[in-house]
Amino acid sequence: MIDKEQLLKIPSLNIAEEMELMDDNQFFEYIQALNTFIESYPVLEEKFRINFEANDYDFIFEGLIATCDLLRKIRADVLAEQGLNLINNLTDTDHAKSEADITNYLADVSTLSIDIQMAMISNEQTEEKDAPPDMEADAPKRKRTSILAVDDVTFFLASLETLLKETGYKLTCVNSGEAALNFLRNDSPDLFLLDIEMPEMNGYELARKIKDMGQTGRIIFLTSNSSHKHVMKAIEAGAVDFIVKPINKAQVIKKIEKVLKKSR
Repeated sequence: MIDKEQLLKIPSLNIAEEMELMDDNQFFEYIQALNTFIESYPVLEEKFRINFEANDYDFIFEGLIATCDLLRKIRADVLAEQGLNLINNLTDTDHAKSEADITNYLADVSTLSIDIQMAMISNEQTEEKDAPPDMEADAPKRKRTSILAVDDVTFFLASLETLLKETGYKLTCVNSGEAALNFLRNDSPDLFLLDIEMPEMNGYELARKIKDMGQTGRIIFLTSNSSHKHVMKAIEAGAVDFIVKPINKAQVIKKIEKVLKKSR
């Protein structure tokens, strides 16, 4: 069952006017196109990683074309246009800049894929995660919002601190699951930002331990993988949303504010 309202809130999808005119059969066909996108894109995503490492720009060109084709079929017109611009600007002399631009672009496409998957999850599955029982109606009057970020990459944590420096959030950063659990013996953050791929204790394991401790803060997973299996595993571990790496300030702020708003 798909949440149409959530689908309409995804800014990368230009479907509001069109959806009003869709009959049941047309809507079903559109949902099929969305399913094809979320199943096919992770395959391309993995091929991009492999071919970046191999410096195979022939595939990267073909992969961008395939990605744009998938985006057009689901009415993600702005993202498709951005992809075509990347294709037109690919250069044989400055691969580093091209790779950085494409990597950031693919993060936006991955975010779209995950947002669609979240909209496809029934209200019954997400209801208990959307409103922790001890959250009060006057949450905006509570103390300064606290966030715990956990990632084994120091550079990423430093980037996150820079992005959130002027937001008013109280951010604490630690670089391992064990350090996070130690911190939680005396603190109860309002929100968790958890990297999934960490040594010794990955994000899934950490999320379960956090819940076992009785912590009620909501969990956003940091990821670079948009596959359905990956997304569902994260949701089962307690995720209510995702931030896709590499991150940008607009994406981070938007996701944090969205999740905190739902918890009020």
